[in-house]
Amino acid sequence: MTRRESPVYLQIDQGRGWTVDGHIELFDVLKGPKKLDIGSYPPMQSRPWVEEHDKMFRWYEYWLKGVDNGIVDEPAVSVFVEGSREVVTAAQWPPKETEYKALHLRPRHKLSFEPELMGTEHAAPDGSYQAPLTVTDKVEVLKWSTEPFEEPTELMGTGAAHLFAEIDQVDTNFILRLWDEAPGGGRQLITTGYLKASHRELDEERTTEGNPYHPHTRAVPVEPGRIEEYVLRLYPFAATFRPGHRLTVELSNDEPLADAHNALLPPDAFHLPVGRPVTHKIYRDAAHPSRLVLPFTTVTPPHAAGPDAARADEGARRGGS
Repeated sequence: MTRRESPVYLQIDQGRGWTVDGHIELFDVLKGPKKLDIGSYPPMQSRPWVEEHDKMFRWYEYWLKGVDNGIVDEPAVSVFVEGSREVVTAAQWPPKETEYKALHLRPRHKLSFEPELMGTEHAAPDGSYQAPLTVTDKVEVLKWSTEPFEEPTELMGTGAAHLFAEIDQVDTNFILRLWDEAPGGGRQLITTGYLKASHRELDEERTTEGNPYHPHTRAVPVEPGRIEEYVLRLYPFAATFRPGHRLTVELSNDEPLADAHNALLPPDAFHLPVGRPVTHKIYRDAAHPSRLVLPFTTVTPPHAAGPDAARADEGARRGGS
């Protein structure tokens, strides 16, 4: 029996970024008996994940003691879904069929399923100036949000953020965080994406919709003042946005020093700051369609896109009557 054919039990929690990726990649290449459990978002479970011990013991009982407890007859993949707090099982990841849909960055810090129709001269870019963290504690954050969802809306899988940006330096960081924002103001981090601007090159053969692949084989300095498209990969996640909740995306070039998410992290878990002042312009007009490409498992109601979609639907109804 080869290593790939040996029985393997994998357990990881959402929100751990590249370690979630690693678990899924390993699960996909294993040829023998295998299990993948993706748990809830931190706060971290107690070590060594005592909450998962019952399932782990059943796995070891079967393979080490020969106890026929039914563990190998159960679905190979188990995923905790944030928001609905359901556990979904399947034979593969993602555990449901998905359809990639675009949420477009729009003026007035809106996210919409409808693309922007105005050109750059009317839909001027959003901007931020980030001073080095050696001289300030403030991290500048740009933010865009959907209208509140009126029906439960589920997403599972990886995603991508296509950002058309102009900077005045040869490099910067793009740090993106996607949140589930509740009506009362509470929020849950859903997933993250990171990209160093000089590592923007994509492997076109390995890149698919909603799942970009960066080879990271060389650094290519940015030409200051030039608008470039940067594609960030969003780490695997599973979440349901409940009625009244909004999907919010935040973009910065350094990580906030302390907030509801980063307070959970150890000191060595942060990305290195840029170290130089950088001005960012994020274009999101008809010629520069900055957008999120996300894996929906449910049909998203048009009204979740906001008034633009509602007006388009009304126009379609009138035109067809």
